Amino acid sequence: MENNKRFDMSIHYIMAICGGFFGVYAIVSRLNIFGSAQTANLIGLVCDIVGKNLLEALLRVGALLIYISAIVLVTVLEKKTDWNLKYLALSIEGITIILLGFFPEHMNPMIALYPMFFMTAFQWCVFKGVKGYACSTIFSTNNLKQTCSALTEYIILDKEQEKERKEKVTKAKVFGGTVLSFHFGVMVGYLACQSFGIRSIWICLIPIVVVTVLLVFENEKGFKNNKLLSYIK
Repeated sequence: MENNKRFDMSIHYIMAICGGFFGVYAIVSRLNIFGSAQTANLIGLVCDIVGKNLLEALLRVGALLIYISAIVLVTVLEKKTDWNLKYLALSIEGITIILLGFFPEHMNPMIALYPMFFMTAFQWCVFKGVKGYACSTIFSTNNLKQTCSALTEYIILDKEQEKERKEKVTKAKVFGGTVLSFHFGVMVGYLACQSFGIRSIWICLIPIVVVTVLLVFENEKGFKNNKLLSYIK
């Protein structure tokens, strides 16, 4: 069964690259709005309410509800179906990526990012980590924290605690690799936005296809291995 999990790290890092690309695309192309999380949106919502900018507040409420709806949908599907939600997430990402490239540059940036709020929330809930670690692929603050704390613990642990020190190294590699992958996606996304503008988002179709192929191959190998084991038994 371990064989059909050998692409987990690669898939995780590629999705983190996509997450970095999505983040910088939203910021560069849509007036500094971060389309992958709700912290800035909620701060802006409170400011708009206090400042009595009701139209902008309503647009931000819409973004919040869309983000929440993706989380609710994944939760329901996980509990009520046996679907492989990674394929559904990749399908949603492919459709959203194509759609975003057609939105005109002059449209309201918050409305333009509505599909991205849904897509990134869905990705966060489905591609939620690797090797037993909850490790986000759509933003990097906690990943940076986990990397630094794991490395610090590795340094301060006694050499006699070798097993714990090895675990901290593994943890640092997972979270540190995710941080690097995410910001590699940021770099590629920034350069792409400078060259191709709004339609640069279509470049993200490439890693989405790669991840889909890896998942298909991974699941096919797992199916064959399980079938072989059943014959042996």
